[in-house]
Amino acid sequence: MPLQNPSSLGQADVPTTPADTDASNVDSVYNNLVHGVGHEHVTDDNVEELIRRADADKHPVLAAELREWRSATGEDANIDLDPAH
Repeated sequence: MPLQNPSSLGQADVPTTPADTDASNVDSVYNNLVHGVGHEHVTDDNVEELIRRADADKHPVLAAELREWRSATGEDANIDLDPAH
């Protein structure tokens, strides 16, 4: 069995949100979400538009994730997200 370079063990390319993301721009946030990053920029103000875009662009998993986010964090949410409770 060949030895692996120890510096390459456990390293993986982890996608991260681009630094130039405009969190106030729904297009910018949506583009990041499609690429698997940028979830920190989803807000109560943009989630509905993001869901509509995901549905229209045939991204059912993204749309479902956004709906889950909305139901867990929206004004009508009745869920205690604090793990200490």
